[in-house]
Amino acid sequence: MVVNYIPRVTQLDAVSLDIQVEELIKELFLQATKFIEPRYIQPFLPEIELLIRTWIFKHSVYDKKYTFGQEILSVQYSTLNFTKSKLCWYYGYTIGLKYLKERGIFSLTSNTKVQNFIQNVEKIQLFSEVLNFLRFIQSGKHPLLIDFILGLELIGVNQTREDLTDFSWTRELLWHNLIELFGTGISLFNIIGLKQRLSKFLKYVWWNKPVHTFSQPGAPNMTLSTVCACCSNKPVLPHTMGCSHIFCYYCLVANKTMDQDYACPKCYHVGKNVAKLTAS
Repeated sequence: MVVNYIPRVTQLDAVSLDIQVEELIKELFLQATKFIEPRYIQPFLPEIELLIRTWIFKHSVYDKKYTFGQEILSVQYSTLNFTKSKLCWYYGYTIGLKYLKERGIFSLTSNTKVQNFIQNVEKIQLFSEVLNFLRFIQSGKHPLLIDFILGLELIGVNQTREDLTDFSWTRELLWHNLIELFGTGISLFNIIGLKQRLSKFLKYVWWNKPVHTFSQPGAPNMTLSTVCACCSNKPVLPHTMGCSHIFCYYCLVANKTMDQDYACPKCYHVGKNVAKLTAS
């Protein structure tokens, strides 16, 4: 049985599944080659991704006239007007343009004209896809821009998303929407500000009242063996805070931002040890 009406959510889910299939194959490839030195893999990443996308295209759209995501959801392109010329245009837009963009960005990084051209083409493409998505929301046809340009129609085979009333599908959609809601809500919180307020509150708790005892400040001396008093690495943009120790600028600013009463950790620990010896 062929169904001409395909719900919008089914069409969008098919697009998402296609993206996830490609990402999964690339992740498996990177896992299989993780012990190979990056200098042997990185220069050919655009070509590797081109081969992966071409393999997916060959065994899905070219052979069967539907993508893997569409196959999972029992959806496919109508074969009435899906000619070989349209297959070539489909391949060029979905795979060829991506390869040219990635190869241009990778190989011609210093060529400003090429980079500006790629950025302009990408902006035009994104703007066109946004307009097509708004049209798709209204009409319910052609979720992808290339589908609209080539006039490719989707049809349902055997069953559509409306027929899949199993509880697992409903639970999957509910959890997906709930996770998106949490992600959107968390992004609205000022995490840094919340952490600062929590740090200030914890300073006054009875179990967390450190007594800052400092050693006598001395003149800082920068040598080849000097490390940051905070991260224990070579100081980046060396700075001091009144004692003989040297900090990275970013370590010092980050700690000062989180705690206005931040003290040199090395001076503080030395002072604590001296206080213990004096008490004993």
